[in-house]
Amino acid sequence: MRWFGDREREAEPGAALAALRTRLDGAAAAAPGAERHGLLAGALVEASALAQGLADVEREAAGADDGGPVDRAALGVLAALARALWASWRAGGRAAPPGPELLAPLERLRLPDAVRLRRAEGHALYAVYPECHAAAARPLAGSDAVVLGIRSIGPGLAAAVAAGAGLATPLATVRPVGPPFRREVRLGPALAARLAAARRGVFAIADEGPGRSGSSLAAAVAALEALGVPAERVHLFPSHAGGPGPEAGAEILDRWARAPRHHVPFEALLLADHPLALHRAAEDAVGPADAPPADLSAGAWRRHAFAPGERGGWPPSQGWRERRKYLLRAGGRAWLARFAGLGEAGEAALARARALAGAGLGPAPAALRHGFLFLPWLEDAVPLPAARPPPPRPVLLDAVGRHLAFVARAFPAAPEDGAGPGALLEAARANALEALGGEARRGLEAAAARLPEVARAARPVAVDGTADAWDWLVCREGALVKADALDHHADHGLAGCQDALWDVAGAELALGLAPSEGQALAERVRAAAPGAPPGLLPFYRVCRAALELARWSLAADDGALDAEERVRRNGARAGAEAALRRALAGA
Repeated sequence: MRWFGDREREAEPGAALAALRTRLDGAAAAAPGAERHGLLAGALVEASALAQGLADVEREAAGADDGGPVDRAALGVLAALARALWASWRAGGRAAPPGPELLAPLERLRLPDAVRLRRAEGHALYAVYPECHAAAARPLAGSDAVVLGIRSIGPGLAAAVAAGAGLATPLATVRPVGPPFRREVRLGPALAARLAAARRGVFAIADEGPGRSGSSLAAAVAALEALGVPAERVHLFPSHAGGPGPEAGAEILDRWARAPRHHVPFEALLLADHPLALHRAAEDAVGPADAPPADLSAGAWRRHAFAPGERGGWPPSQGWRERRKYLLRAGGRAWLARFAGLGEAGEAALARARALAGAGLGPAPAALRHGFLFLPWLEDAVPLPAARPPPPRPVLLDAVGRHLAFVARAFPAAPEDGAGPGALLEAARANALEALGGEARRGLEAAAARLPEVARAARPVAVDGTADAWDWLVCREGALVKADALDHHADHGLAGCQDALWDVAGAELALGLAPSEGQALAERVRAAAPGAPPGLLPFYRVCRAALELARWSLAADDGALDAEERVRRNGARAGAEAALRRALAGA
């Protein structure tokens, strides 16, 4: 089933360096504490993305990873930033931040006109913090370990490992290539010679894996083994404590078992008794914590959003795919602390939350602190499926229409920020044929006949992106508020930014709208902003239902689910499959 997608964008290195200068200036001007520390972490994350793009250009020119001069200069900048970030963490955000002069080694070089920057999902979505890699590196303190990073996220994480252990600047970064579950690292002669010269020493490899196969980390270990370095002397720095996933072969599992591994979990740092920990990071905005934060991640939010006797009515959870989030009681009230991303990702979520609040469509955010957005927890609101009595149908439809019309009008996006209509249909075809076989072909052909008009007329926006009824909250006075409305256009899914009809199709799925209600909603959204005409809604119904089927199929296949949760997720999968059948029949 196809659901996941990667994000990348083109950038001009000079402009990216200028933006980094602005970030460093902002950190220098900020008061000591969590806000300044978060700005510094954002600078490291964005500098790491630039380093990735520059190294990929060098690799393309050389045909292999060879640790060229631009890669080395970028790693030098990252090393300085990581040392400053780690010093800031140890000083509780009170260490003096670096100045923009640390960018000079890169600014002096002749850089390419353009680079492709791949989003580091760990920093944007999954709360991978460089400080955790730095803390995990303490066992290597005093050694002469050679540090390597695996791109895309690896440049900054490698620099964090070096900073945490007090090591030299990372030697290089590598980009594993090849089939997704059978990656390999191809070293150029210069880098291979430098690594071989150090083969009697210790090595450290930083990444955010392992994923479904662990093949990227294993490929880097294999490249070192080919130079005479035994796996036992290659220390791995992953972003979680689990092993490789179900696609890992025996050779990968053997390397994983033999290599020493170091990991410090998020909770050990960000939930500890520390001035920059989550419960203290936003004291200036929300007040001192009244109690430790309660974890709402992976469906735990249901215990707080539903009454104790309503467990049987809980909706399914997406498990680990959900954002990390906490319920914090501080300053005499309840707050939602939700991971919104380090660097640009968090800043974009803050701006969107403010825009929605300004339009009367959501609560005003209190603060963004080191990747976490602090929002009021609406204690008097209940999820729509639990509302008794449910809101009148016209009230519900009006709330949905106002929200989606504002999103369509307020958040235009670039075509590269999401999958094109052709890619959407390709994923829909793959999912529909896997689930329904030949019976899906006629509806897919009808959707394909609409593709040229969709491609001409679609206008991408940063859509709301969710299709779950429980994201609509009913307040005590009867008003409806859309929760989780900040960043699903930028989640790990394939779709990304789409025409506003994507949200209309999602609302139909979530709320069980009749075709006439969906058509009226499409017309209201289209009146608010230009784009694909309402007559193309059948195309989006097919594609949206097919990706929802993939989303819930993947969730239902997660291991270690309790019986109740497995039933919930299988129910969601069955509902999405039924919706896909209806969409194909009406295409």
